[in-house]
Amino acid sequence: MKRARGWILAVGIIMFVVDTVLLQVVQKAQIPPVWRTRFLIIDTVILAYFVTLFFAAKKHPKAACILALAGYWGLQIGVAAWVGDFSSLFTQGILLKILFTIALVRGYKSASRAMYLKAELEKVFE
Repeated sequence: MKRARGWILAVGIIMFVVDTVLLQVVQKAQIPPVWRTRFLIIDTVILAYFVTLFFAAKKHPKAACILALAGYWGLQIGVAAWVGDFSSLFTQGILLKILFTIALVRGYKSASRAMYLKAELEKVFE
């Protein structure tokens, strides 16, 4: 279950860091200060979502992984809709999207395996 929690937290932190560096440093000149602040607030809320799921995964690891995956892809689709370019789902940052998806799916699988083993151990020691 630790692995599932770790993947959820890692995805949230990496998304926050990458987005913050891109918007606050790399594209600083192209984005007005008021929008940089708004994006930082949005990124912080997204990070808080993943941190919350990290803690929730202690009791409900499978649900937390599913919510992390749904939140991640919901965000990707929402950004594509906002920008008006759905092709960006398959072009911009596709490697990172694939890696995040694989990480969260692996986290789900690890959580499932851990819950199964826990249930089996409980049967043995009844």
